[in-house]
Amino acid sequence: MKDQRGEHVAAAQRAALFIATHATEPITVADMADAAGYSQFHFTRMFAQQLRVTPNRFLAGVRFHRAKELLLTEDHSVVDICHEVGFSSPGTFTRRFRDAVGVAPSELRRLADTLTTTTLAPFAVLPPGITEADLTEGVPNPTTGQLGTVHGTVRLPPHLRGGPGLESLVWIGFYPSPSPAGLPVTGVLRLGEGSFRLPLVASAPWLLATAVPATTEPVEHLANPRPAVGVHPQPLTASATVALSLDFAAPWQFPMLSALPSMMPRYRPPA
Repeated sequence: MKDQRGEHVAAAQRAALFIATHATEPITVADMADAAGYSQFHFTRMFAQQLRVTPNRFLAGVRFHRAKELLLTEDHSVVDICHEVGFSSPGTFTRRFRDAVGVAPSELRRLADTLTTTTLAPFAVLPPGITEADLTEGVPNPTTGQLGTVHGTVRLPPHLRGGPGLESLVWIGFYPSPSPAGLPVTGVLRLGEGSFRLPLVASAPWLLATAVPATTEPVEHLANPRPAVGVHPQPLTASATVALSLDFAAPWQFPMLSALPSMMPRYRPPA
């Protein structure tokens, strides 16, 4: 069983690397299955079990991440970028991009401009009706949907452990799935390693974190090709104390899509 599991992991990673390399091409699930060395019938379930995301969603995630890079480094139109990354309908692309990233394509560019003149400071985003006092109590509340409070610590790779005034920006949040797409339901931005606490709600049981250097440029903040990331191995369902250790994302991991700076206080994207 151990050898079989290792074989499944290796096959899923081969398929993910194939997807990442050929994402802008009209590839199919059959092509992905061939890259993994599996029949199409068994491939989709195996891939989802190992990487916690379906092959088609992984493909879309890679395409959206490439679109983010182009939006922030080129002056191409949204329509041109839509076609360049493998989508055929600009309307569908824009709608799905907003769902996956948290802001529309044109707004991502405006957000990057905002970051060039903004110094990010720690803040927390709590679900409606939940207060800091509720976090302290940490008891289930059917009225607000809070299941409890999660206390945790986050550890960074050595190169992200900046000294005073150079602490990395560390984003920690709860998502509906283990893939960092859309915006977290609740989250916090802190400086450097240390402790955090967040409310737990049933709709978002997966705890994820990412970090970037304090001096990073907007494009690295919003479309980092290899961010430091951490994911709690299991969904949380009740109050807990956890530890997250961040490391660089592997090439076969689902990309960090969330435009997290759009959650900062006083930032208001256009309707």
